[in-house]
Amino acid sequence: MAGFKLSEWISRPPQDVFDFVTSPDNAPQIVQSVTSMVKITDGPTRVGTLLRETRVMRGKEEQVELEVVAYEPSREYGVKNLTEGIETVYRYAFRPESTGTRVELVCEVTASGAKKLMLPMVVAVLKKEDGDHLQRVKTALET
Repeated sequence: MAGFKLSEWISRPPQDVFDFVTSPDNAPQIVQSVTSMVKITDGPTRVGTLLRETRVMRGKEEQVELEVVAYEPSREYGVKNLTEGIETVYRYAFRPESTGTRVELVCEVTASGAKKLMLPMVVAVLKKEDGDHLQRVKTALET
């Protein structure tokens, strides 16, 4: 398995940080290349909920479907995407720390067969695109 980890302390309670990260409306503030995210499953957000994310990548608008794979308010959130045989899972953990929240993000990227050879490149692109992810959450919530 390939991937990366990020960690950031945010001076807000876990529920506030969780609510911000899990709101589709905030996706463009969290990831610079995201132009929109919409929930496409009816009802409250839960494991199995589907989201449609629109990003601009290499000058082209692309849409992907994300599936919520972990959802425990104020504690954890995870989304998964499968594109062209490569699965990407982003897992967030929210923990009280001092007077705020420690957010840890783990990105896991997996593939099978010949696609495994592409994993280092895919991880490098994801880290470049999303590497400031948690700093952007911190800035949005603390200003």
